[in-house]
Amino acid sequence: MVFISQRIKILKYVAEQGVVCLDDVARHLGKTDQLPVIRTALYDCGIAHTKYRNLKQGIWYIENPALFNEIRNFYFPYLPTFQVGKLRLYLVEHSLELNRIRLTLEQTNQIIINEWWSENYIRALPSLLGSRKIAKDKIPDAIFWRQRTDATKQIFFLEYERSPKNTERYRNIFRFYSKLEGVKNRNVIYLCQDASLKEKLEELETRFAKTGELDGAGLYFQFITLEDFYKIYSANNHKEGGSNEQVKKNNHIANIPMSSTDSRHTVSA
Repeated sequence: MVFISQRIKILKYVAEQGVVCLDDVARHLGKTDQLPVIRTALYDCGIAHTKYRNLKQGIWYIENPALFNEIRNFYFPYLPTFQVGKLRLYLVEHSLELNRIRLTLEQTNQIIINEWWSENYIRALPSLLGSRKIAKDKIPDAIFWRQRTDATKQIFFLEYERSPKNTERYRNIFRFYSKLEGVKNRNVIYLCQDASLKEKLEELETRFAKTGELDGAGLYFQFITLEDFYKIYSANNHKEGGSNEQVKKNNHIANIPMSSTDSRHTVSA
């Protein structure tokens, strides 16, 4: 097994996620008790830093393309060629929440994440997933693969919905997913900022099914509030007891394809 230095682990994580905070990196490395050390390591890596609102230690991102080459040339040659992009402050909150979502899923005791492709990763792919033909304006926030007990993998498409879009935009996105290769058994997960947004998306799915724009409701998507997601998949969720079981029941979590009882099929990257 090749030894991967902490420097390269940090660079790879920041490259994939785009924008991170100090806590994100510490949690990713499993070193939440070593924040000063991680902060020094970020500086030593040459990762750019700027203040952001009231966030302690601000945000960090890569603006030197040579750092991307360092990751690929010596450790991860299979990685796509990441591009330096302009820091878009209006997307920072969305990006930081996606970091927390990824960390939660990677550290939960509910499922095992085999592989994670962030939006940055997908955008860097030469053909945007080849035969899946994902358009540049319809790239998921993430794609990840869950490992089953029989060692096969199952693909999931993740969307974090922080604020509502207009109806026509959702119509196009829902129809896009309904025709996308690999979408089945409700494996497109919408994590909604609040209950009202979740209800809106459920209502739109039902409407589009009635008008024939979707083959039906409950076939492609599962809508979960961010609050319920964290209650279910947080690392200490086994301590929630009865209240957590009620959340699962209310949101039909036992029936979604993340459970070990779903149909078994292999989906390759």
